[in-house]
Amino acid sequence: MVIILKKVQVQLHTGGFMKDRPRTRDTKQRRVVYDTIKSTHSHPTADWIFEKVRRQLPKVSLGTVYRNLGVLKEEGLVREIYGNDRRAHFDADISKHAHFICSGCDQIIDVRDVKSIDWRTMKDLVGCEVEEQTVVFSGRCPGCRQDTKQA
Repeated sequence: MVIILKKVQVQLHTGGFMKDRPRTRDTKQRRVVYDTIKSTHSHPTADWIFEKVRRQLPKVSLGTVYRNLGVLKEEGLVREIYGNDRRAHFDADISKHAHFICSGCDQIIDVRDVKSIDWRTMKDLVGCEVEEQTVVFSGRCPGCRQDTKQA
């Protein structure tokens, strides 16, 4: 039996989502975690992300998912939002937008076109320098309002 090995050139994926972040490697686990969050608009929890990631990477641990979520958050690729359930939810849409959290069903909904407030004047009012503005609305979504009317 003759086995012939051919020289194979492997080109690394250099155009990845971490290419402009020299401190952080673009690992397969990190890519799958990020793609999983990016594929949904539901603002998933770490447990939900873990279940989806395990379908592609059966040996991945919950700890690995949490570590990668921390790195993605630190690198500014995902945002962390706390819902009414007091659990961290993740959003890969890092564009400027607000969130609405339903007090009935705990759904987190993106809210577009909310005007930003000029917080530069806050420094004069309270002596603090504002680095980020987060807007979260709460109330009842249309589905929960409809359920209340029918009850």
